[in-house]
Order: sequence, then structure tokens, then C-alpha cells
Amino acid sequence: MIIEFSVENFLSFKERVTLSMDSSSSKKIPQNIIKVPNNGRLLKSVAIYGANSSGKSNLLKAIDFMCWMITYSHNFNVNTQIPVTPFKLSTECSRNPSYFEMKFIHENITYRYGFSCNSKKIVSEYLFYFTGKKENKIFERKDKENFDFPVDNEQQNLIKPQVIENTLYLSRATQLGYQKTKNPYKFFTESLVININPTWTNYTLNRIYKNPEFKDKILEIMKKADFGGIEDIKIKKEIIPIKEVKFSVNQRYERDTTGDFFDLKFIHKAENGKDILFDALEESEGTQKALAILGPLFDIMENGKVAFIDELGCSLHPEITRLLIRLFHSDKNKNGQLIFTTHDTTLLDNELLRMDQIYFCSKEPNKYTQLSSLLDYDIRQVTDFERAYLSGRVGGVPFIDETLLS
Repeated sequence: MIIEFSVENFLSFKERVTLSMDSSSSKKIPQNIIKVPNNGRLLKSVAIYGANSSGKSNLLKAIDFMCWMITYSHNFNVNTQIPVTPFKLSTECSRNPSYFEMKFIHENITYRYGFSCNSKKIVSEYLFYFTGKKENKIFERKDKENFDFPVDNEQQNLIKPQVIENTLYLSRATQLGYQKTKNPYKFFTESLVININPTWTNYTLNRIYKNPEFKDKILEIMKKADFGGIEDIKIKKEIIPIKEVKFSVNQRYERDTTGDFFDLKFIHKAENGKDILFDALEESEGTQKALAILGPLFDIMENGKVAFIDELGCSLHPEITRLLIRLFHSDKNKNGQLIFTTHDTTLLDNELLRMDQIYFCSKEPNKYTQLSSLLDYDIRQVTDFERAYLSGRVGGVPFIDETLLS
């Protein structure tokens, strides 16, 4: 589970911003809260609003980049450039490293991990874990040679010479079998599920293909949510070769040598009662989007993972989007978390979301992204959130020059 994430000098972020999943003391809508050890309380979900080009997607891309570096940097050679993009509208920022930090809980241990880098090297890196409120250092790094190993000094010093300047120590040490980095590495590589540009259709179809009971869960929702009379789903699987691919801040890829291709058919009933097969592309955009999202959402809820979704409500009726969020807040979900961007203002409902679950990205033209919480404004839980947002009382609305209409 994520406690908080911070980023600085990356894409549209110049100054450090922090997205917190730590809940306020409010007792409103208790089903939206996850209780954690030591009387902690984390949010099950966070919605991020903002105008077009305000930086909402860039926040998810920052998390995606952090995960990608941890997952793959141990494969870098000395000539590999780190594909990091600092804030471009400042000469000073272009010379400074980009910074990423996450505080999280995995296997009942709280960690704080972060690093800074430029396109050539890792400038700093550190990993701490907590015992109660005390923070304990596992390692800290400044450039390639300057390491501090307060624990397992002998073992970590054997790993150090095998870490090149553009490779994360967390990534390399885990590959070399160091146990104290294994758990954080698994969190970033297995527990964070990120969707930016690619769809999650194959994610869902692969689970349906392997598990008929999972298909029944998907069908139950699609039937009860009025998705056009779908009776059943049929899937055939083929394996096709795919090329090795690279990271881009605009799209996330998985490195592999083969890919799964699924031939998907939806079954409807004709007037005479016979089954009629529809290709996936014959179904609505909303049906395809819902199918893609449901697989990861169930996985996150069942296995305590964290999902990041860009434009959650795109192509979906507002009531369907609301249903998915309510499902995530229900007792079916114990420890999963959902962080999503959206333009759907109907979700700004004080009976659906708490104040601490709503964030806004704001950016003036040729400026940098600022991140604020609804808690930062003079608003109460009983306030009409949607009206407050659309009237400009809080951040995240576009600046429109009315002379355009003259």
C-alpha cells in the first residue's frame, strides 16, 4: 500500500509535489478507509482533477518511470542513457536531477525509498524501513562510489562494485540476492499496476482465459450494469512474437519475447433465442473499456495491489464509473488502492468521496504543475464539491479567455 509519493523536476513538475494516501482524522465515509498497523488509516482511492495539459497524466508517468527504472535498470550497460525528462521551461532545472520518492507498506513493513537521476547517472538513492516510528537505514548512496551501509556491511560492499553509475542499487542488489532489497523490489514490480495509454484488455482476457470463475464475476457485473444484454464471453488464445521494447514517458511496455493474442467474442441472444456472436469491435467503446478495467480492479482488490488509471471515466457512463468506485470502496476490497485521473465532475460527490480523496492539478500557461488537495481549501464535507469545483472555488479548472467568443 502506498502512503505517499513525491516527484520533483520531471516533465511538468518543477517544485516537489506530494500525493498522500494518508487519511485525515475525519470519520466520514469509513468504508473508504484501510486500517493499517499502529492505528494508521490509508485511503482506498484518490481522484485527481485538472484542466487538459495541467499535469494529471504526468503524475502517473512519474510513478511509471520510477517503477520502470527499478524493474529494468539492472540490465543497463555503461552506455545506456536514462530516459528521464526534467522540467524544460527552466535552464536551472535542465541541469539538475529529477527526484522520486515513495513511502509504502509491503508485507507489513513500512519503507521509504527514493532516488534522483539525470540522463547519465544516479545522483542519489536511499532505502529506509520503520520499526514503530523509528526510521532505520538499509543503504544510502551519493553517486557511484559514496555508499553508506549501516547493516550487512560486508555483503553490501561485495555488491557495490557491480553497480554502475546509471543503475539503481535497489535493482542490482536484488538481482544479486540481497534479501533486504528484495521486498521493496517486489512491491514496485508486482504490486503497482499502471495504465496510461495502453489498454488493459489483455490483462483481463488472460485472467478470464485461465479462470472460468473469474469470468463469472466479470459477467455478473456486465449483466447487472446493463451492458447491452451480454450473455457470455468466448476467448481463443494465440501466441505471437513481439519485439523487445523500450520505456517512453508516453507509454509503458513490458519486455518479453512473446505476446498473447486473444480472439474475443461476445454472445447475445437473438429474437428467436439463438446465440449470436459479436466481435469485440462491434461492442461499444464503453463495453470495451469496462471489460479492460474490471480485470485489474478485481486483481487489485483480491491481492492488495495499487492501480493507477488515467482517465477512468473515459467512454463510460457516469453511473458505471460510480459503480466501479463504489465496488472498490465496498467490503469486497480490503487492502487495494486506486489512484485515477478524471474529468467526470459527477464523481465530486460528498457521499462518494471524502475531501482527502480529491486532488487538483493546476498549471498556468508556460508554468509548472502544482498539486493541491481539497483539504487545502475552505470547504467542508457537506459542501457541494462539484459546484465548488466548477465555480472556481478550488483548483484544477481551465483558464478560458472569454474574448475568444467576441
